[in-house]
Amino acid sequence: MDLLPTSKLSFLSREGEIIDAPSEWQPAWLEVHVPQEKLQQIRLWLQDKKLPLLVMDLSGKFRVLAEWPRSNPGYYRLRLEYQNEIEEQTIAVWPQKINREAFAQMLEDLDSRLPTSVAIGLQRTGALAGLKLPQLGETTLAQELLRLRRAINGTGKRLGLSEILSQLARNPHQILKTNEIWVRQDQVRRPPLGGLVQAFFRGHNLDVSGRPIRLPDVRVEHTVDVYENQLVRLFFELVNQRLRRVRQAFEADPKGKPLEEIKSLFYQLKKARQQAAFLDEVSQPKYLPNQITMVLLNRPLYHAALEGYLEFIRSPAVHLDDSDLDAPLENLYKLYQIWGTLWIIATLLEVAIDKGYKVETQCLVARDKTGVYVRILPNGQPALVLIHPQHKTKIKLIPERSYGKDGELQSASVTLRPDIAVEIRLANGSKNVYLFDPKYKLEGESLENTSNEGKPKSVDIQKMHTYHDAIQNREGRQVVSYAAIIYPGSYASYSNAEIEALPAYPGAESILQEHLRRVLNKALEVS
Repeated sequence: MDLLPTSKLSFLSREGEIIDAPSEWQPAWLEVHVPQEKLQQIRLWLQDKKLPLLVMDLSGKFRVLAEWPRSNPGYYRLRLEYQNEIEEQTIAVWPQKINREAFAQMLEDLDSRLPTSVAIGLQRTGALAGLKLPQLGETTLAQELLRLRRAINGTGKRLGLSEILSQLARNPHQILKTNEIWVRQDQVRRPPLGGLVQAFFRGHNLDVSGRPIRLPDVRVEHTVDVYENQLVRLFFELVNQRLRRVRQAFEADPKGKPLEEIKSLFYQLKKARQQAAFLDEVSQPKYLPNQITMVLLNRPLYHAALEGYLEFIRSPAVHLDDSDLDAPLENLYKLYQIWGTLWIIATLLEVAIDKGYKVETQCLVARDKTGVYVRILPNGQPALVLIHPQHKTKIKLIPERSYGKDGELQSASVTLRPDIAVEIRLANGSKNVYLFDPKYKLEGESLENTSNEGKPKSVDIQKMHTYHDAIQNREGRQVVSYAAIIYPGSYASYSNAEIEALPAYPGAESILQEHLRRVLNKALEVS
């Protein structure tokens, strides 16, 4: 937290030591630097909740304090009112089970590395034919920054988006649009052909004399909601979204990174968009913009926008389509689960390729007007189906698979829903199931170190035992061969290694990959 020079607020640990900001799920004190006798004049809010204040002896000094509650990672608003003055601050609570460098690495993995790895793996197993994908080395944040710099600032031969928006604001392309509206009889100026007939047959539209009360009228007005402006708006929104996500990744670990340049680009693009207020009246294109019009060819600003847009979507990039990335600190728990899920998918594809499997169906990777994207749908349907061309073993990877009282695989007691189910069906019809649950949890949420040495929560391990024992086929045979949690802690094994806790720490994911390869290689062995 960057405190203002004259701030009346500061943070203390529970023991009274000065700290920059509270840590994830750690209680702290918030000290208000005002005279104790003025206590009744102070009003302090955290988000929309008023915090109670007290005077207490802490570290040998009486202080005006408010208790900071245990909080998840995220941004929190503080508001202090005192003697007709208002001080407002936004406090960042950073994760503690992983450090800031690991958090930044997780965002970079989610933003580019893992989606690209999954797309390449699918292509190597026979999917995504004809789609040009980048190499993994072409998806770094530094290259994304170069891509954004070219889009916003342009090149020596092409204007950038910020200059395009600023100049278009003075003279955007517009056309005359014809609208038909119903007005009172005395206000009609240009009734359309057949309008009188419509008026007579419209219900409850005749007065006592039998004349129409309202008639259709043709009005012509200028509109900027045209195809060319829709393309400009789409170009802006794609660049703006990418810039926000790259900025968040750099902010998570700003050491030695060009954060100031990113902030400058962000401000530059924001200012240009404010000038181009006409885009507020422009809708999203309803289809992939692939039409070349005379305006795009002959008006230099629109031609530059077209060239910039085409370069931007053709640049090496496969992105994760998930809105949680727009607020990563607040959505850390969900993003960690997605991060673990993508590593499972990428490793499964790697092992399957080595063993000769091919993709039968997949709904993980697709392409739209924003480019190539990866999307994980937690709908209980197979996201990936692989089949071996010789022995016909079939693999289904299913996010959020439900096992209830009905179906080929069942849970006789309660419905169970593991995060990831890998179901393997052999040629003889028998099935083996491998289950994985990524969890951003440790035993003892107040762990003070940021290394991956924590222990799994006992409730999560118990859930793996439940999965293992309760899921059966119609004949009552247990089908779960393996169940594991993936979490930011140390390795643990239970029940002859059929239940495991796998370490998954961003920046040290090679350990996770080794365990996943071991498990999946064994799973895909054909007896």
